Amino acid sequence: MKVICNRGALLEALNVTGNVVAARSPKPSLLCLKLTAADNALTVAATDLEVAIRYTESQVQIEEPGEALLPADKLRDIVRESVDDTLAIEIAGDTANIRGQDSHFKIFTQNVAEFPPVPDFEGEGDFQLPGGVLKSLIAQTLFAVAKESTRYAYNGVLIAVKNKKINFVSTDTRRLALAKTDLVGGEKLEKDGKSVIVPAKALALIDKLVTNAEEPVSVQVKENQIIFHTSSATLTSNLVEGQFPPYEDVIPKDADKKMISSTAEFLSAVKRAALLTTEDSKGVRLSFNKKGLVVNSRSPDSGEATINFACKYDGADLVIGFNPLFMCDALKVVDTDEISLEMTTPNRPALLRAGANFLYVIMPVNLQ
Repeated sequence: MKVICNRGALLEALNVTGNVVAARSPKPSLLCLKLTAADNALTVAATDLEVAIRYTESQVQIEEPGEALLPADKLRDIVRESVDDTLAIEIAGDTANIRGQDSHFKIFTQNVAEFPPVPDFEGEGDFQLPGGVLKSLIAQTLFAVAKESTRYAYNGVLIAVKNKKINFVSTDTRRLALAKTDLVGGEKLEKDGKSVIVPAKALALIDKLVTNAEEPVSVQVKENQIIFHTSSATLTSNLVEGQFPPYEDVIPKDADKKMISSTAEFLSAVKRAALLTTEDSKGVRLSFNKKGLVVNSRSPDSGEATINFACKYDGADLVIGFNPLFMCDALKVVDTDEISLEMTTPNRPALLRAGANFLYVIMPVNLQ
């Protein structure tokens, strides 16, 4: 194999695929990237056996087709530190020669046959989403995924098709985020009542992979895998096993108190109140009445903060506490200028809405 690559384009391919490569593994092949030169393009593949990426780069000149398995860290370091516009990669036996204008690196390769197969995208997708829409759905749910849980279903995002909408749902039991959008296609998935749980790692990678908001991303759902496909890359991920909780049952439906406010101004008020919270007293108190809202926090070690906040409020007076980090997480990903916060009592979950396609259930905290 011999190829001449645009260095910047090659580095982009290595950065994308390198995110999948395991930090350590008893199998040397899993620490490598597979390079395949064919059909006027260079394909870089990586896998950790849970997630796999194929990234195709066309800014190359193929002088000899072929394939090779190179250590990911060494290859990426060499390409990143190079000052050349182009680099030549030539495989001779078990050695890869990487040449720039004034440099020559030799690194040892691994046996290509030991690299696990990386699936490619075949046929039509079950549905498509514009890249920007997919990134928004990911941003509005990924933050609420459980970081560690013995219930594996909480370690991913549920993707479910219902009423010609595609729902992304995540929860860590203390909060629940739901983002949805209209779906073109996906009739078979809806007919089958199909829903899958996608690992957080896979969605974080897709978010980095999609750079064009207008480009459609095709999605295929298989028995135990999901495949995302763009014009330059294909990402395959195993699905999370387990039963996702019946999320619709935990969405409050009987709220009798409601606040409507500016998203940015409410976020600012909560962030400012949070400045004087600590690990031991990490709640902010929201005191609602007909005049508006007072947001305050108190810490025995730090002091006290009080923010008077003008808003529209309908309902009886209410004092309720929330974890400010959890509240800010949601407000940061809202894409509307206005939000509503619906509540019942100080010890029952509240519902934050932003437009017709995003809602967030958040449990209150005890301020005593």
